[in-house]
Amino acid sequence: MYTALGWKDTFLGVMLFYAMFSIPFSVWILKGFIDGISPRYDETGLVNGGSRLHVMFRVVLPQVRPGLIAAFIFNLIFVWNEFLFNFIIGGKVTTMVPVSLVTGSFAQGGVDWEFVASLASVYLVPPVVAIYFFQKYLLVGMTFGTVRGEV
Repeated sequence: MYTALGWKDTFLGVMLFYAMFSIPFSVWILKGFIDGISPRYDETGLVNGGSRLHVMFRVVLPQVRPGLIAAFIFNLIFVWNEFLFNFIIGGKVTTMVPVSLVTGSFAQGGVDWEFVASLASVYLVPPVVAIYFFQKYLLVGMTFGTVRGEV
């Protein structure tokens, strides 16, 4: 299908594929957070003269911030580590780091270990930095939907 549409070996095709997987996953994660917000906050904001957009951006979204960050981190890890579809859909033009790590690791006499070690070190930096900055929200995102002592 990607070849017929002309999306194979293009960044557009890879972005569309990742969007097909990331958007439903993010909606599923965020549903638990949005269900946890009481409708009274919306009603209170509307009664006090706020518009629907004002209530959404000033009341609801600050309460969903941990869920947004958790969805961002989970999608970052998924997209950053995904190999198979990037290898199949992306081709040589849109090669991402995991594909480069595998396809570029062979030299004339065997495995180019210096290339593998340097690319693996660079490969680990973005997820580690993102998780370091958002670690307090990540635990909230992993435990959403658990029983909170209510019977």
